[in-house]
Amino acid sequence: MIQTNGFYDLCLQESFFSKEDLQQAVKELYDVGYRTVAVNQVIDDENTENKKKQKKKKGEPREIQDIVPIPFDLKIIQDVVTQLDLKNFTVLNRLTVSFANQESLHKITKSPNYKKFHIIAAAPTTHTAFAFTCGSFEADIFTFNPENKFGLRLGRKFYNQLIDRGYHFELQYSHAIKDSTSRKNLIHASHLFHSFGKSKNVFFSSGADCPMYIRSPYDIVNLGFIFGLNELQCKNAISHCPRKVVVNSVGRRHGKSVMFVENIDRDTEQDVMMLENSEEEVEIDQPKHKKTKI
Repeated sequence: MIQTNGFYDLCLQESFFSKEDLQQAVKELYDVGYRTVAVNQVIDDENTENKKKQKKKKGEPREIQDIVPIPFDLKIIQDVVTQLDLKNFTVLNRLTVSFANQESLHKITKSPNYKKFHIIAAAPTTHTAFAFTCGSFEADIFTFNPENKFGLRLGRKFYNQLIDRGYHFELQYSHAIKDSTSRKNLIHASHLFHSFGKSKNVFFSSGADCPMYIRSPYDIVNLGFIFGLNELQCKNAISHCPRKVVVNSVGRRHGKSVMFVENIDRDTEQDVMMLENSEEEVEIDQPKHKKTKI
């Protein structure tokens, strides 16, 4: 079981953890108050389409290339955490799948590298892909690219269907800092979440590619009022909901139930007494048979 602590930022791009400023980036995350973060990697189905391959000579082995990239090496960050002596700091792998049809998604989910990621985020780009996400695709997060306008036909039925399947809706606030167009798209999508689902299961992440766009969790709470969340939902958006995302991801990868097995030492005398009592004959009152007329 993954042990996590708040606050959470479940979307940090690979470039955020560049080797040059890695120690400074990790320290800034810890000082601001984040204790659980996820390194995000994006895969687009357009890049997975089969291209024309060059003819190879006979006897030459074929190169088997995996569609899904190799997860980011978390050991690099964990070594820095050990050097800085940071306590209760957890780093996870996340994969964001942007797809337009079901066929390309099937190839991605069958990849060996796909199962190595802790968190899976779905980013459908068409209504067909969105309907498939609501009905069949097993993931943890529903997200979109704020650089493009939210063009999916979201309704109350689809929203509640995603909630029943354990999805959480992500809003990446760093795009609102970068560009005014992305800010409008982000506010538009957040108001759709409010009108169709009353902002249930909505959480915040940065989506930052450098430490300059990181903000304190308490600043994000104040930002939540712009996105149509009330006071309680703003607090849950940086603590409770991201934690549920991590817990649901464990259930998705290992099954719908989690069991803990523990050995319990029992007294031998009690076992002997139970065996002796079981050998005694016990009379059991049986119900009387009802008389039936012939």
